[in-house]
Amino acid sequence: MKVFMVLLLAGALGWIVWSKGIFKPAPPPPPPPPPPPAILSQPAPVISAAEMQKVLKSAQDPDANVRWQAVVFLDKVKAPEAMPLMQQMLERDQDPGLRIKIINLLSNRSGPDVMKALVTAMGDLEPTVRTAALQALDKIGDFSVAPAIANGPLHDQDDGVRLQAMKTLNDLQDKKQKEIEAARQKYEAEKQAAAAAARQKQ
Repeated sequence: MKVFMVLLLAGALGWIVWSKGIFKPAPPPPPPPPPPPAILSQPAPVISAAEMQKVLKSAQDPDANVRWQAVVFLDKVKAPEAMPLMQQMLERDQDPGLRIKIINLLSNRSGPDVMKALVTAMGDLEPTVRTAALQALDKIGDFSVAPAIANGPLHDQDDGVRLQAMKTLNDLQDKKQKEIEAARQKYEAEKQAAAAAARQKQ
């Protein structure tokens, strides 16, 4: 009888353990997601390398609108020729409106090549182009160009260029001050947190 009761209890206990899943093996991990289809990866040009050369030639088209669309396309497909071409056109293209469009496109970028191109554009023959370059530098907010502005456009013969140069310098100074203040506040918060943690350990 005792043996029967022990077996009965063992069976009941085993059923409870099984029903609760205590000794069930862990479920296998879910399979990794499938790789994205090629169309969702880095967008590839819709034309071949040989056809891309034709687009490069279109950047020399007599029509400024065609030249601009060629620049937009090359930039869109991240062609390695895009940035050198824009730098060259800022220096040599005869259409001020096209040069301003390129400047506005670069105003959404950063990096040494972009800054070099925009600083060069501050010396353009057209006041509207020089002003656009200053506005682009203002938008990017890189403090390193401040000396170039102070030593160049700030003494420009055109009143509008000088005004924009001063506005850009003021905005750059304001942005730098905000970054310094943000860094100071972060330092104070970290210092207070460290002090509080040290007090808790005492």
